[in-house]
Amino acid sequence: MKTVVFTLCSNNYLAHAKTLGDSIIEKNPNVIFIIGLVDKKNPEIDYSLFSAFEIIEYDEIQCTDFPRMLSSYTIVEFNTAVKPFYIELLWERYGKESYIYYIDPDIVFYSPIEEMNTHLITNDIIITPHLIKAQIPLNSVETNLLKTGIFNLGFIGLKYSENTFEFIKWWQERLKVYCYMSKIETFYVDQIWVNFVPALFDKVFILREPIYNMAWWNLSERILIEQNDEYFVNDSSQKLVFFHFSGYKPGSNKMIGRIDSDDYSFEKRPDLKNIFVEYEQMLQKNSLKTLSKIKPLLKFKDRKISKRQRVGLSLRYRFDLVLKKVFNI
Repeated sequence: MKTVVFTLCSNNYLAHAKTLGDSIIEKNPNVIFIIGLVDKKNPEIDYSLFSAFEIIEYDEIQCTDFPRMLSSYTIVEFNTAVKPFYIELLWERYGKESYIYYIDPDIVFYSPIEEMNTHLITNDIIITPHLIKAQIPLNSVETNLLKTGIFNLGFIGLKYSENTFEFIKWWQERLKVYCYMSKIETFYVDQIWVNFVPALFDKVFILREPIYNMAWWNLSERILIEQNDEYFVNDSSQKLVFFHFSGYKPGSNKMIGRIDSDDYSFEKRPDLKNIFVEYEQMLQKNSLKTLSKIKPLLKFKDRKISKRQRVGLSLRYRFDLVLKKVFNI
């Protein structure tokens, strides 16, 4: 079985994508790593820096809904909305016998991927929950997750089957219209929809081990241990597989920039300091300073649209579907 891993980003996030790809290939030399470029290629960028990987531009998918989606989605919304469309394309290109993984570009792998592949032998879909341990005192993260989703879609693994293909088509249809980031309306891009997946689809495996997808939202249940230049979670028998640096701004004294709380400072969590220092060094080595300043060439919606506009776009989309069905256009 081939293992294909892909990530998605615009030009300004290519340093993160390369850092992920480097870590994947180092630990898994036989894995095919792909950068899904949700942007147009920029003449200011030397794409030979990414020669170890394949780059697939978003318009290679040739989805007729993409122009309409671009007219209403921000850069984050569109980058997440194209995810299931890429998955379908990769099965077409690499064969339905391939295992496909989507990984966010701000993740780094510290161990091989083989154990995750073993779960796909008997399952079709692998997802990771934000939290894996019930705690009696209220965790402030829990109330946030009620709005953003139980599962983190910085990671998903899939094996092709009729069941999985049905899921991908189901997901595509919803992301064509409702891939917004609006907690007030309980939309959170592609992620919130996956709350339904364990109930609606068969052979869904929930990866409930602390060594996967360690991030700021699950630090209350995980401690990082460093031994002999390797990382472990909670005890030395559990080797870290991948860490999610979601929200981290290089140079910050906190592990997440969008939450103003000392709870996420390295002073409060000294066990995490080294892994973040190393991550920043990897990013800088991969031209973060230059690439992060590149403005996307693709024209995304620069502001969130109103609820009224959103309803109008949804009705228009549904009307277009009726026209296609009735008049075969």
